[in-house]
Amino acid sequence: MTGFNQFLKEEPSIKKKKMKKVAIFLGAVAVFSLSSCNKCAECHAAADINGAEYEIMELGEYCGDELTSIEESGYNVTGTIYVDADGDSLPSPVTGNVEVHCGEDH
Repeated sequence: MTGFNQFLKEEPSIKKKKMKKVAIFLGAVAVFSLSSCNKCAECHAAADINGAEYEIMELGEYCGDELTSIEESGYNVTGTIYVDADGDSLPSPVTGNVEVHCGEDH
């Protein structure tokens, strides 16, 4: 019986160690999950023509560093754009770099 009595005395210690390992693991998973969460947003290119803003084209969804980068640097229009995203004619053609707006209703 001595072996069994000793086992009963050691069991809470073993449970505490296992629970501690489980708690550390769950904590690590939670931290990893929260840190890997990227901010994402739908973006569109916009041009200011004669004081009015026109949505030129939808650019899709960007996340994290790409989102920050495209908002800061803008979008380079290749060629010339004559119509806005809805197909309406623009007052003047758009070329070059235009602003990018993300995460807003338009």
